[in-house]
Amino acid sequence: MQKTIDAVFEDGVFKPVKKIIMREHTKLRLIILKEEDARNTAKKQSDALLSIAGIGSSGLKDVSEYPEKYLYGSCRE
Repeated sequence: MQKTIDAVFEDGVFKPVKKIIMREHTKLRLIILKEEDARNTAKKQSDALLSIAGIGSSGLKDVSEYPEKYLYGSCRE
């Protein structure tokens, strides 16, 4: 299970912003990512997905019939 927890580093300790329900002595692997970096990564991923998602609303009706036309510029026969 993956979970994102917002925390503040204070007095040498990571302190969660909200209360966390977890069993004592649970072993975890922490990946530290500054909030600003996380926003930048999410923006880049969103932009990449939107760049390829636009083909669905492009009005093109034969993309699935002739993918070569859109991948290579012409149909191969």
